[in-house]
Amino acid sequence: MHASLPVLRRVLVLLAVAICGLPARAIAQTESETNTVRHLPDLLVTAPSAAIRDLPVPAGAALNATVMRPAPSTRLLAQDGAALLADAPGAAVVRNGPQTGIVQLRGLSGDRVRVLVDGRTLSPACPNHMDPPFHYASPAAVDTVQVLAGIAPVSLGGDSIGGTVLVQPPAPRFATNETAVARGALGASYHRANDGFGVQAEASLASQTQSVAYAGAWQTADDRRVPGGGRLRASGYDTQQHGASLAGRTENGLWSVDSGLVRTRDAGTPALPMDMIEDDSLGLGLKQAADYDWGRADLRAYVHTIDHHMDNYSLRPVAPGMPRMESPAESDDGGLRLNTAWPAGTSTLRVGAEAHRNAFDAYQRNIATGARQDTLNQASRTRAGAYVERETHGRTPWSTVLGLRGDAVMSDADAIEDSFPSAAPDAARFNAGDRETTETAIDASATLRYDAAAAGRYEVGVARQNRAPSLLERYLWTPLSASAGQADGRTYLGRLDLEPETAHQIAAAADWRGPRWQARISPFYKIVDNYIQGAPTERLDAMQRPVLQYSNLDRADLYGVDGQARLALTDHVGLDATAGYVRGRNRDDDDNLYRIAPLHGTVALEHRRGGWDQRAQLALAQRQDDVARYNAEPATAGFAVLNLSVGHAWPNACTARLGVDNVFDKRYADHLGGINRVGDSDVGVGERIPEAGRSLVAALHGEF
Repeated sequence: MHASLPVLRRVLVLLAVAICGLPARAIAQTESETNTVRHLPDLLVTAPSAAIRDLPVPAGAALNATVMRPAPSTRLLAQDGAALLADAPGAAVVRNGPQTGIVQLRGLSGDRVRVLVDGRTLSPACPNHMDPPFHYASPAAVDTVQVLAGIAPVSLGGDSIGGTVLVQPPAPRFATNETAVARGALGASYHRANDGFGVQAEASLASQTQSVAYAGAWQTADDRRVPGGGRLRASGYDTQQHGASLAGRTENGLWSVDSGLVRTRDAGTPALPMDMIEDDSLGLGLKQAADYDWGRADLRAYVHTIDHHMDNYSLRPVAPGMPRMESPAESDDGGLRLNTAWPAGTSTLRVGAEAHRNAFDAYQRNIATGARQDTLNQASRTRAGAYVERETHGRTPWSTVLGLRGDAVMSDADAIEDSFPSAAPDAARFNAGDRETTETAIDASATLRYDAAAAGRYEVGVARQNRAPSLLERYLWTPLSASAGQADGRTYLGRLDLEPETAHQIAAAADWRGPRWQARISPFYKIVDNYIQGAPTERLDAMQRPVLQYSNLDRADLYGVDGQARLALTDHVGLDATAGYVRGRNRDDDDNLYRIAPLHGTVALEHRRGGWDQRAQLALAQRQDDVARYNAEPATAGFAVLNLSVGHAWPNACTARLGVDNVFDKRYADHLGGINRVGDSDVGVGERIPEAGRSLVAALHGEF
């Protein structure tokens, strides 16, 4: 099916009737696939952007930050929260299944990247990270996503070396007079690639001092269609998210109570040995922000619990010789953060403290025999830290951000109680070891920025950052296929005496702009001491390959560049481009680091006029043959894929989008998409997982 833009326009008009017939009190909204500004009704006012939100990115460190406000159609068509990162320079997404988006920033992934979902640190319940933090960030409830792929200020960092991602919900809205104001929104989406349907709903009721809001979404999809015909088995899902909040104004600020529920069923993960059969999470939080004579204080407290269940037989055939297995797990998070800001003349002093605790428990069970073995038994990881940061700005074009941070990370795990007979010697050795550890980390960063209106804006920064080993890296006591989402098909073993990783990095950014164009480029270089990676041992797994034990490398280097550019060709036609490149090297044995995105980018041509917009996007990636030897990582071919779409915004606050992804039905694979491990599929076992074939996509959104 080759679709033309005139045909897409006519079909779009017909599809839009259902939602566009809704009565609307909002005024017209202009939509962009990467950024949109919403004009609210006159009776509503949005709380200040800093109110009850994570600390803003300091102005003196903003060039390496990308702030995205996804349009309604972008949120509707996103299969999970991580999909919203598609256009962020320096970012990529590691996927082992459609609901498993793991953030990669400049070559570093998973636990090395700090992801704050509405100010919360969320720890996956799956040892293979089927449920990374973005799994619990419903696109329906996202207002902005801030990506710091470079040097994260210490106020936004801690226990991470890869950068920071801030996911923010909409700020509370209040009425501007004594009349209470109600607002609602509905949206629907369709993906032909997996027969996927989704709906989203928002509702709020506000007075001048109180506001209550709800945001929810439901998505269901079948197995993915692949180019040339056929399906990728174990790639469907069914998930729903619900969030509610109550907020109030005080004399000097705001307070908010929030709760959220995420329920996932039968979410396939074809790059992993099991699938996510059930995953239920519940969160409750409190936020308060207040302005005082001396400055500002923000408080965030939360609890979050996840019940996770996976198995190897519900969605896929059991491999010959492999028993039917299940693995329940539970992860509980609790956190408290206090941030303060003290303005003084041309500088601002920020002081803050936070604490976070994660309790984790998981086991596996043989369905036929009932035999049970602990994966981790009552493991816990507690982090407490404080920071001080000073930002100078004002009358000169120079600004600086200087920060110092200290964190203590305490880990522990109970003795193994249940083990299979073959693993009894490993359990005895683990139980006899010293499992309680405490590590102290000191982070420091300095950023200098120069703003010259005519010549451009320039920024350079240096930083020292630390990350303590995860519970899995330290306490995986017997060889298992648990690798925190690496999905390389290898068997891993933990190590009690691991040392923290320490990264030293330098990054720069330059931003130039003219009346009709803008360009930004950001080179970087990072050295990581004690980089944690699997190292071959003398033990062999079932495939007669060496078991890989988490170990500290002396040094790993990552370097590269990313950037973006925009050009207005005419008053109605524009050209956007993004690109990113990173190289990761293991300096111990001159190997490459594992599963790093190749040189990749997008080029998009867009036309806007009279409420209509048409977009043609070319997604490109170079062949990735800088692959890791230690785990026999295969190379991936490059690709160029064309996507077309057309959208329209009506004066009654209804928007619609219709498009065709992968127009030429090209068979290609994302290097971060993993290797298939599911039999009886139209994709062979051991084959790089292909992306979806030619697919019609549609989204409708209306406010009332």
